[in-house]
Amino acid sequence: MKRSAWRYLWKSEDIRKKLLITVLLLVIYRLAANIPVPGIQRDVVKTIAEGTGAGASLFSLLDMLSGGTISNFSILAMGVYPYITAQIIIQLLVPIIPAFERRIKDNPREGRTWMEKWTMILTIPMALLSAIGQVNLFNQMVPSHNVLTTPFGFTGESLIPTLTLLVSMVAGTMFGIWLGQLIS
Repeated sequence: MKRSAWRYLWKSEDIRKKLLITVLLLVIYRLAANIPVPGIQRDVVKTIAEGTGAGASLFSLLDMLSGGTISNFSILAMGVYPYITAQIIIQLLVPIIPAFERRIKDNPREGRTWMEKWTMILTIPMALLSAIGQVNLFNQMVPSHNVLTTPFGFTGESLIPTLTLLVSMVAGTMFGIWLGQLIS
């Protein structure tokens, strides 16, 4: 960028305000990326990350793609992937289901609002499924003498810790989506 372009960024009040808000929201996201999910044994996560073999390679790849949120097993460990998946599903359903296609063609603005609403609704079950899958995947990578989570399951004494873990991961995903929408 030329020097005059940098000056223009700071002289234009509107652009300066938007730039500072974007930087602030990114700082908030990075701070939230350090909030761990309750019930996760962080020392066991480090053991997975420092291990060797295919499991550690997969862990390293996922950690790189998530911006380091998986090595912290933070509330933002899933990122906005469930939202992207929900958006793809809705976009694939529109041409398949005639009522959806009519809704979009009749009034494009209202149709876009309708798609955004249903994408957000579909994001929640997608985030739940992703959280269950992620925890189960990492539980399989743990050496046999360790446990990644305090009991994970949907029966008896493991129900409350499991629900707490899942709700915090889904809430983290929704928080990340909300921050992303504020930036745009």
